[in-house]
Amino acid sequence: MATKKSNGAALMSLFESTEEKGFGEIGAEDLRTPRVSIIQALSPQRQKASPDYNEDAEEGDLFYSGNNTVINGDDGLMFLPVYYNKTLVEWRLREKGGGLVAVHPASSDLLNRCTRDGQGRLILPNGENQLTTTANHYGYALVDDVTQKCVINMTGAQLKHSRNWNTTIQNTFLEGSKGKYEAPAFTHWYRLRTQVESNDRGTWYSYSISQERMLQEDERDLYVEAENFSKFCATGGMDQLQGPKAPALEKSSSGSKDWED
Repeated sequence: MATKKSNGAALMSLFESTEEKGFGEIGAEDLRTPRVSIIQALSPQRQKASPDYNEDAEEGDLFYSGNNTVINGDDGLMFLPVYYNKTLVEWRLREKGGGLVAVHPASSDLLNRCTRDGQGRLILPNGENQLTTTANHYGYALVDDVTQKCVINMTGAQLKHSRNWNTTIQNTFLEGSKGKYEAPAFTHWYRLRTQVESNDRGTWYSYSISQERMLQEDERDLYVEAENFSKFCATGGMDQLQGPKAPALEKSSSGSKDWED
């Protein structure tokens, strides 16, 4: 969110000195985490009957849910990663009505109880729900030249791109006073573009991710903020936003099929 500025110094001083901000009892559970996703053929942004329809949206574009911004997939989006984790997301099958059931930690043994159906979906013993492994990349997206906190959720065929991205991040080293050292994830910007992929089940758009550049001197404040955001995530802060193993994580708007790779 952009920081607002005012020409009135006295008014700004008044704003700054106000202790009661008017937020009331807003907690982490009352906030929504903006997301970046890929617009697919069946994404709501492409469906005229959907309240999320956007006439500018095309297949392969990127979508930022924070302010409903559509970004050209060829141009891509700059993203600064700060934290990564995996979750197991339980959905009711589409033919059973669909909808989120629960978000489980990656350590859950639910995967061992699943069987694959003819569509490759991981079906739980009740036969009503499916499980998707979800890679969650938290960080800052550069949207209209403004850094925005958000998350990128990758499932199915996108998981291989998540793994490749993590490998690039962990293999990034810098030269310091004592020699080479492993660089924090949030020292480098990455550009996320989209590309076409296909298999015997169909064609879809996926991520194409490349390391763009290191943070510059004038981005020192952003680095400090990113470090604090990373610590917040590491202490379970984003778990609160997702909810206590309950329906609080929105279904991805990408519309992509959950084809495990």
